Amino acid sequence: MSDHNPSLIEATRETFEREVIERSRDVPVVVEFWASWCQPCRESFPWMARMQQKYGPRGLVVVTVDLDEDRGAAARFLADQPGSTSFEQVQDPDGRLAEAYGLTVMPSSLLFDRQGRPVHRHEGFRAEDAGAYEARIVSLLEGRGPEEALPIAPAVPVGLGVQPWERGLLADPAMQLLANP
Repeated sequence: MSDHNPSLIEATRETFEREVIERSRDVPVVVEFWASWCQPCRESFPWMARMQQKYGPRGLVVVTVDLDEDRGAAARFLADQPGSTSFEQVQDPDGRLAEAYGLTVMPSSLLFDRQGRPVHRHEGFRAEDAGAYEARIVSLLEGRGPEEALPIAPAVPVGLGVQPWERGLLADPAMQLLANP
């Protein structure tokens, strides 16, 4: 997998699904939205690396979508995350994909089935939920899973006008996400 795909920096949901998800057709895909300033993201990356190592040989693909405006901060974050080089990296500093997929929490993951349909959403990262999430991955690897795609709606503007992936306000130490919501 590539370190990142610069052509997707201004991606729409349709472009992302065509260029990333469709290319991985016939295998489950985990798409993780993250940013360097998100503390729970630091917990989710080692777990995703274990999933990639354990299930990659069976076809699992992990794609991470970096919502950082500061590429240097993102690069430092990735350098501290063992196994992150096995993920396909996509940059979305303007949050277009995050908005299109209706993110409300950081980190957020979407699990796509073998047909390229989003079928599960995982918001935040809690170690106690990792077993259930892994079971969903295994189910898709075994050809089982939901019959229906997960309905995805664009993000609704929040009261203060700040989306969960916008660094400007959330990068302030007083607003740092140190735990899961």
